[in-house]
Amino acid sequence: ALALLVLTALNVQLSTARAQGTAFTYQGRLNDGAAPANGLYDLRFTIYDSPSAGLVVGGPLTNSPTTVSNGLLAVTLDPGVGVFTGPARWLEIGVRTNGSVATYTTLSPRQALTASPYAITAGNVTGPINGGLIVSGTITGSQLAAGAAAANLGTSGQAGVASGGVILSTNTNSTDLLNAGYVKIGQAELGELWSQQGLTSAPDARYSHSAVWTGTEMIIWGGYGVSGPENSGGIYDPVLNTWKPITTSGAPSARAWHTAIWTGSAMIVWGGIGAATFGDGGIYNPANDQWTPIPASPLMPPRTYHTAVWTGTEMIVWGGVDTNGVPLNTGGIYNSGWVTNTSLVNAPAARYVHQAVWTGTEMLVWGGALSGNSFYNTGGHYNPATDTWTPMSASPLAPRYAHTMVWTGTKALIWGGLGSQVFSDGAQYDPALKSWTLMTTNNEPSGRFYHHAVWSGSQMIISGGAVAFGTSNTNSGGRYDPVADSWAPVSTTSAPDPRYLATALWSGTEMIVWGGSSGNVNLNDGARYNPSSDSWTRMPTQAPSPRSSHGAVWTGSEMIVWGGFDGANYLNTGGRYNPALDSWIATPTLNAPSGREQFSSVWTGTEMIVWGGYDPTVIAENTGGRYNPVTDQWTAVPTNGAPSPRSLHTAVWTGTEMIIWGGYGGGALNTGGRYNPVNNTWTNVTTVGAPNATWDHTAVWTGTEMIIFGGSGYAYGRYSPAADTWATMATGGYQTRQQHTAIWTGTEMIVWGGLYSGTYLNTGGRYNPVSDTWTPVSLTGAPSGRYLHSAVWTGSQMIIWGGNYFDGVNSVDLNTGGIYDPSADAWAATTGFRAPAARSLHTAVWTGNDMLVFGGEAGSTSLNSLSAYTPPSTVYLYQKP
Repeated sequence: ALALLVLTALNVQLSTARAQGTAFTYQGRLNDGAAPANGLYDLRFTIYDSPSAGLVVGGPLTNSPTTVSNGLLAVTLDPGVGVFTGPARWLEIGVRTNGSVATYTTLSPRQALTASPYAITAGNVTGPINGGLIVSGTITGSQLAAGAAAANLGTSGQAGVASGGVILSTNTNSTDLLNAGYVKIGQAELGELWSQQGLTSAPDARYSHSAVWTGTEMIIWGGYGVSGPENSGGIYDPVLNTWKPITTSGAPSARAWHTAIWTGSAMIVWGGIGAATFGDGGIYNPANDQWTPIPASPLMPPRTYHTAVWTGTEMIVWGGVDTNGVPLNTGGIYNSGWVTNTSLVNAPAARYVHQAVWTGTEMLVWGGALSGNSFYNTGGHYNPATDTWTPMSASPLAPRYAHTMVWTGTKALIWGGLGSQVFSDGAQYDPALKSWTLMTTNNEPSGRFYHHAVWSGSQMIISGGAVAFGTSNTNSGGRYDPVADSWAPVSTTSAPDPRYLATALWSGTEMIVWGGSSGNVNLNDGARYNPSSDSWTRMPTQAPSPRSSHGAVWTGSEMIVWGGFDGANYLNTGGRYNPALDSWIATPTLNAPSGREQFSSVWTGTEMIVWGGYDPTVIAENTGGRYNPVTDQWTAVPTNGAPSPRSLHTAVWTGTEMIIWGGYGGGALNTGGRYNPVNNTWTNVTTVGAPNATWDHTAVWTGTEMIIFGGSGYAYGRYSPAADTWATMATGGYQTRQQHTAIWTGTEMIVWGGLYSGTYLNTGGRYNPVSDTWTPVSLTGAPSGRYLHSAVWTGSQMIIWGGNYFDGVNSVDLNTGGIYDPSADAWAATTGFRAPAARSLHTAVWTGNDMLVFGGEAGSTSLNSLSAYTPPSTVYLYQKP
């Protein structure tokens, strides 16, 4: 008969997967009769609130099969939250032999769960506790030691307010400060402020660069940029999710296809191709941001497309092509200088674009190319201690290059590549036995080359790569477990856009992918992949490329920019800017709408919806997309039932629907549609009583109605989606216009500026839909006349900025503006001090504190600069007695 005896008290082992540590380890001894049990058993664990009968409060939990050796067993149980809440608990255990269909034998008595699982919430804590378990508001000021709060501020570089100290507040009557004993002593006026943003950004876009992992940071250097080879780089901190630049002072000359290794304290860069094929390099020390040159040496001829490994004390370089493009089978060893060449005896044949790994005692080399149509499936072992080569055994893989090769600690894993075809197969190579084992092809990733691969400690992770020469790339991947000989997919949700010739490395917990080429565009974005959660996290990049006539929305924490025209191309790229981090993250192009300008964009609260616009391939679009920044994915907007194709239309968000109206589609339009993203359907907007057909007009949402104003057709109208009806609105003799701005204050629509019959206006009006009346906007102190400018509403003021006018000879861009206060019907000027370059066709959003201005057009030049404008404000002074 099976019997279970408690060997030790239950132990709690906090699980790293659960912040509150509900998992614990149970250890015990199982006897089969009088003898200790051995073999596989099925165990079932159920937690009760009583030693007999009672209620089940956790489980049953099964561990099948469980290995029992000499009677001893250990299992990890996780009943989840809500089980160990304070009352006593008992564990009932059932057992049967593994594979049996018999019912479980219930062991008696139930085991009392001793205090260990409750240690995480013990009533008498004498050490550190998990602050997340403390109920908010239960610790009062009287329970803190005298001066504890001030001391805590001091540890973070802050300080408490000393007697006589002054605090600034935007609250004219701050009850909290007054109740704390502060005395209001006056106020101060803060002036406006322009500041350039987005300066903390990734290195320039590039491919065929290098990357090393320092233990805490990734260092990127070199590669082919937009204008050719680079000698710049950057350091990425995944904890802070930030970049900082590498100095170019003393750096090696610009190059790509070089090698870089990490020594433990410095990065060594060597070889490569740029203005020439190089035989020199440099040592970069990130601690002091300094380069030390490695001069060319007669021991090591210049080369590129070679490999390099670090042994722990030396760098071994091998293979590649020389200055004449001739493949090499020579190499060298560098240790504070070139110390020797690698032996040629039994060395593999000359080759390039091969792969090499360091095993701890040997360098393994495999694959590569001799020419454009001659490839290898051979390799060798190089032992630097004896300066000897030993050939690898014959490989079952076809000859190839541009493959990947990782070292697991005991085996080399080779996968993919290009040769007679694009390969999707791979093999494990055991250097101790000199034996090969083919990888399973079940669930393997699609074939590819110039992809990237890392070893996580238990899996090889494959991602990206080219599937054909040209622009056909992928962002899919796979995870290979060499012990189980099995593949699992890599999620593409939030994955970097398809690319090849990127870099990838393992941080200890994540694979970090950066840069590369899409085939026709160099990339400077990337993402971190966590295999434990099968999820990607986007990395900061640079501002989106220069553009105008794009779209921008504010999410509450980020500005999302998308689309537009750069003077030559209609763009479907974009970026998310986080002002708190002062950093950009690129939006994906996968499933994004086609490039366009003059489209509409709205924010729903969870998604940005873009729709319509101008695309010269079809003239006007009636397609669109929904971008979700949380999932970092695009979803297409259906065309079934959508309004006819158009650009220069308007769109408003009602809280549940996007309403499209008007625009240009071969002529002015007075039709529209309502799109509901929840059910993904369109509904027509009635044309009965609709305003004149128009484009370049404005629209605002009042909370119940959409108000249309101006444009080419001088349109006026109010639309109620609840009734699907149009109502007329008073004109009040108010001058119509087009390419103006309009904002909603909460009670009024304010229209300002624009173009009317060749005149650039600096007039405006306020329309109250409740009284159906207009009130003129004061001209005193108003900005100069303009169109194609921007306007934002701060909650109390309208800020006008930028735009363009024609002076009779030239088109003049502006970088001036004004702040309009409707409560006083008064203007205040914005100064040009530190203001960004003059522009029009830009975007502006209000963050709650600042106006963010992005992109636009200056003359015929597209821009991608980003600036923040903080308007003047009043602060109040409170002094501590």
